[in-house]
Amino acid sequence: MKKIIFSLSLFALSFGSKAQDGKLVQQVNFNAGKTFSSFLYTDANGNKDENLSYRSGNTYNLSIGLGFGSKHLLRPEIQYSELGATSSFLDAPLDWKLNYLGVGATYLYKALNKETISLSPGVIVGYEYLLKGEQTVGNTRYDLNQLDAIKTWDLNTGLLLNSRFKVTESLYLNFEYRFNIGLNQIENQDQGEKSKNIGHKALLGLSFNL
Repeated sequence: MKKIIFSLSLFALSFGSKAQDGKLVQQVNFNAGKTFSSFLYTDANGNKDENLSYRSGNTYNLSIGLGFGSKHLLRPEIQYSELGATSSFLDAPLDWKLNYLGVGATYLYKALNKETISLSPGVIVGYEYLLKGEQTVGNTRYDLNQLDAIKTWDLNTGLLLNSRFKVTESLYLNFEYRFNIGLNQIENQDQGEKSKNIGHKALLGLSFNL
């Protein structure tokens, strides 16, 4: 685990150092918020599970904003997310909790870029490592890592909308909505079933101009 965290830190720092050499670093962002996630699930016959519901979790991320001209921003990031879903079976509640740590990048286009406020839509790509996976059936909890039930890595993409509000010359409030969808089958079993992560994220944080 220490090796993974160390590698992720080097990943972010390498972006930062290269950007500083080229005078591209514009901001550093710290965000935290809520995740509302579920699974895109179909069985071997292509039928969806109508009992699946969203569960809430937390998300934390750190990103560096690299500016390209006045309208374009690339943000490499490190992120921790709590994903999963809820359901029921024979009146017993089911709950999945998947904790991920990953790296990613967002591209933002500054559609509105005023002195006191900016509004930027964009796209996301992320690659995440499963730190811990749990499934609870009624009062019984299962360790999905030990059972080797969930794949270790997940690739995802999505859309986002970011807004920044000026507080001081260097400090901004950062509000962000994200929609993410996993690109990989997350279960290790291969019986024709498909399960992918899907989630909405509402983030609030601080953004510092450099």
